[in-house]
Amino acid sequence: MSKIGIIANPASGKDIRRLVAYASIMDNNEKTNQLRRIIMGIDAVGVDEILIMPDYYGLGQRALDGIGREKLNARVSVIDMPLSYTSEDSTRAAELMGEQDVGCIVTLGGDGTNRDVAKKSGRIPLVPISTGTNNVFPEMVEATTAGLAAGITARKLVDGKDVIKTQKRLAIIQNGREIDMALIDAVVLDQLFVGARAIWELSEVRQIICTRA
Repeated sequence: MSKIGIIANPASGKDIRRLVAYASIMDNNEKTNQLRRIIMGIDAVGVDEILIMPDYYGLGQRALDGIGREKLNARVSVIDMPLSYTSEDSTRAAELMGEQDVGCIVTLGGDGTNRDVAKKSGRIPLVPISTGTNNVFPEMVEATTAGLAAGITARKLVDGKDVIKTQKRLAIIQNGREIDMALIDAVVLDQLFVGARAIWELSEVRQIICTRA
């Protein structure tokens, strides 16, 4: 039985860089439209079940309402899990999807969303679609195409060695214990306060460790 998980972050593409760097905005209506196309692409390949992370905006449910469950052959459900309305929701959803033996996880978000998912996704293949800011890990890709690719991967219609790329990760270790991880970079900042989690004063940057040149 083939299964796919979908984790869509309603908060991606909305941080302070819209104010200080004129970054583009990816609203939740567009994410809902993308979700519909992803679901239809997955369904077209013949995947048996689709599991969707719940969220405060209801992206998954809105997408399903727009399609109509009766038009889908796959069984589609929103995971029953408590929400913290933080990045922990993406991590927890990935963990639950792993327990359900999904063959692939499609993500809608940025580098941060995919990092949160990767903390618990293990060796499950990810299809990361960019809906964040200045993304490196996820890519701008047509949602229908991404859904088709995810479905083909989950159903093992192609050899994974030919289509799946292994990516590096950075382990953040403190006193011999891993306390966090990163997919793209880790930055040492000469600043006591986290603030808006955006850096625009480069003079405060002390060190950058990257997984890609």
